[in-house]
Amino acid sequence: MREDAYPSLGRTAWLLAGTLLAALVLTAATLVLFPGWPQIAQMAIPTELALLGAVAWGVRRTGLSWRQALGLGPLPLGALWPLALVLAGSVTVFSEIYVIVQHLVPVPPEFEALLRDLLQIEGTADLVFTVAVAVVLAPVLEEALFRGLILHGLARRRGPRSATLWTAAFFAFFHFYNPWQIIPTFFLGLLLGWVVLVTRSLWSSIVLHSAFNGLSLSVFALSLEPPNAPPPLVATGVVLFLLLGSAALLAGMAWLETMSGGGAYAEDPAAADVVPRGGGLPPARG
Repeated sequence: MREDAYPSLGRTAWLLAGTLLAALVLTAATLVLFPGWPQIAQMAIPTELALLGAVAWGVRRTGLSWRQALGLGPLPLGALWPLALVLAGSVTVFSEIYVIVQHLVPVPPEFEALLRDLLQIEGTADLVFTVAVAVVLAPVLEEALFRGLILHGLARRRGPRSATLWTAAFFAFFHFYNPWQIIPTFFLGLLLGWVVLVTRSLWSSIVLHSAFNGLSLSVFALSLEPPNAPPPLVATGVVLFLLLGSAALLAGMAWLETMSGGGAYAEDPAAADVVPRGGGLPPARG
């Protein structure tokens, strides 16, 4: 594997720009060639193909197997319990952040209607396709690109903390099509990057991302309306949910960190290679 096989900060920006451009071109072609397809299929399939192409290009460039290049190391079954706690906390906290962002900058009714039309499920076929994309394809491909190739490359050059921050920023930018989602997506990206570097396995972020999308999709599909309550009571509820969610999130993270020994974050921050040149995440200590 060459020294610069993983993308650097600059190459990451170009890689993501190329991926977005490819997604736009494929979407335009799909709209022309398959006008009868459901709207979500017209948008999702081109995006997932562009992501797959970016991941395949990146893996081939490393000269490693997919497992090595993406850090698909084994995930201990015991890690699923703290991950479940992290999931419960993150869904609560990030959904509340999303609500706060919407309160500060209201979403135009036309845009909200567009999102609901995009995710409208009519029949079994729509349900299966929506779940397949949101819970399987998108989490797997996004994690392979962002927490696999990009996080690995930046961690080797800039260390785990800087890599986690930059990867989260790129991840949030990739979801620019929904400006109200950028801030919670950034924090979700921080969490997913942290989880990967602590557990030394991309499977942890894939599982967490998939479950997060599944729960979020379920809540969105229920079309829950905010309670008709006095503002002070609503504010109290928001604060309470944030406190409970934060407690669950921090408890899960502490549990996971104790189980893993800190993962890549426990390595010497002055070390030149936080991620080994042979690909994958650093081997666990002991």
